[in-house]
Amino acid sequence: MQAYRRYVGTAIAFVLSFSAQAADAAVTVKILEPSNTFIESDTIPVRVTASSPDDIYYVEAEFEGLVIELTPTEDGYFEGSFDLGELGGDLPYGPHVVTVDAFSTFGDWASAQHTLHRYSAPPTLGWNVLPNDTLTAGWRFDAKCIPTPPYQCRSLSAHFTSAEGSVSLYHAEPSSSSSSPERRYIKEQHNGLGWYQIPSGRTYTLTLQASDGVGPTVTRTIGPIHVDRSPRLTVVQRAPGAILDFDATRLLVLDHHGRIGIVDRATEAVTWMGTISQDVAPLSTVYGALTPSGAVYQTTNGYIFSWVNGTRSTVARAARLDAVNGDTVVFTTTDDDRGFAYTPSTGALTLLWSSPGSRSPFQADITDSGDIYFGTYERASIVGPGGALLGDHEGNLQRPIADGTLVAGRWWDGRTSSSYLYTAEGEEVFLGDSITGNSAGLLVHAGHVGFQKSDGAVNQVWLRTPDGEQHQISRFTKPSQFDQAKLRVGHDGLSDTGEVLFLNDGSRYIGGPAGAPRLISSDLGHGRWFDGSWYVTIGNTLFQVAGEEGPAARLAETAARAPEAAREVLSTSFAGDELLDAPVSARDRHEPDALPELTDGPELMGDGDAGGDLAPAAAGCSASGPAGSPPGAAALAAALAGLLALARRSRPRS
Repeated sequence: MQAYRRYVGTAIAFVLSFSAQAADAAVTVKILEPSNTFIESDTIPVRVTASSPDDIYYVEAEFEGLVIELTPTEDGYFEGSFDLGELGGDLPYGPHVVTVDAFSTFGDWASAQHTLHRYSAPPTLGWNVLPNDTLTAGWRFDAKCIPTPPYQCRSLSAHFTSAEGSVSLYHAEPSSSSSSPERRYIKEQHNGLGWYQIPSGRTYTLTLQASDGVGPTVTRTIGPIHVDRSPRLTVVQRAPGAILDFDATRLLVLDHHGRIGIVDRATEAVTWMGTISQDVAPLSTVYGALTPSGAVYQTTNGYIFSWVNGTRSTVARAARLDAVNGDTVVFTTTDDDRGFAYTPSTGALTLLWSSPGSRSPFQADITDSGDIYFGTYERASIVGPGGALLGDHEGNLQRPIADGTLVAGRWWDGRTSSSYLYTAEGEEVFLGDSITGNSAGLLVHAGHVGFQKSDGAVNQVWLRTPDGEQHQISRFTKPSQFDQAKLRVGHDGLSDTGEVLFLNDGSRYIGGPAGAPRLISSDLGHGRWFDGSWYVTIGNTLFQVAGEEGPAARLAETAARAPEAAREVLSTSFAGDELLDAPVSARDRHEPDALPELTDGPELMGDGDAGGDLAPAAAGCSASGPAGSPPGAAALAAALAGLLALARRSRPRS
């Protein structure tokens, strides 16, 4: 009968117990069928062996009050079957026992048992994190195993795995007074000394496992999960996905399903722009930036798309997004033999550089006014507006950085990178040599210049102030580097007053001309100077950095959406790779509106004409605004070009 068929999608477990009770141990009985551990159909076949020095007279089987005689077969077995329809009702979920008794002609007997389960569903797993979440101070990881009656949860574990190491948490036994003794719980504990069981400053993949001891083990994998519990970071806002960029009113986010969208920070409404395939490269390779009218972003298969006032457009295919600032975008073809400037609001496209067959890296920077400076390995000089050339040094020119007043560049000779600054007055200033080939080694903002300079052993961070003074900021035994991210290279790490943000040995610091650098957080995510304050984005979380005197203030009119704000989030195991969240009010911001109809250009789901493999995307830049009113960049470039054409300056050493 259908009522006794196994519930669709259920798992099965079994307990097999065998016992022999006999007035005379000469009788033996062994159950061969059922050999499985669960009830799968309307009938239960029974097949046994029975033996005795005397003849076996009678063998019977009993199941939930049904008794059948097992008949002998020619090959020496005893067989029969139960028709569950004769029970006259639904068989309850849980364990049920088949008992077989065998009798000899002298009345001796033996008995054997086999346990079958009518099993409805494995236990439900609950946890309080989603992919891209960041565990912060005050937010403890929780997980629970909720069994399906009449079974109990027997085990629950959580395994956090990172490149730096792993940590495992196991279930706590419920107390005798617990209202739910059949459940199991995990709660990240504080040991009273200020340390958590899950080490901070790491990105993890979380694997949860639960079992009721009957059905199969339930396993769920969630990630990435970030942990940074720095007391100097204050949560400003959480997003429904990893934060790629932010400004005062919007967030650009990418969720774990590949959906990319723009979040209105005041209302938390999400405008989803499309879904990105992971067929070519993982979602971690996706990046983008906000523009005044929307956003521009790079997909995994080499496409660049812009979103302008609600309309998506294909900017390029087989291309690499290099720099974005305001309404100006610079990109290059995947093989780096052509570079273009693009204006999202108008769709205007301008060729900046062309060298067919070249494999020279093309790297650019854009000032707030839209002026573009770029460099390639095929030229020894920085190319500025109007084709003006700045600098001429040995080695390969790396990414130039400009703020509208100052221009800086680095030349790499295979062993060292030599950094130079070009001022509005036409002066070339040698900043120093660093022992690295990393092109992201310069910061320029508001007349300040951050640069790397070797102390003979490792690279240290230095600052040049607008008055020309140079200050060593870091003095660590391990090398320091700037906190750079794609499309945000060269400007984020400098404040209006000359504070420098940098990384050293897994930590993030802020330093200035006076005093020792202060520790801010781990090196997870990306730090940025914005609108008068320091911010850090880690996963789906936007933080503000506390000032020296106290905790950071939250952005005006922006509510923090922190899971530590007295609510429980439960994610169940019922939906496969989707997370079903409860209560709905706690996580409904993770359920976006339906995606709009996207008909212009190729779709993102595995385009066959994308053209070539996606080359590794080089770092790009988006400049913060300089202070004051600088002279025109074109005039600056022309003046510098005239001065530098007179004679090639020899660089002073100190």
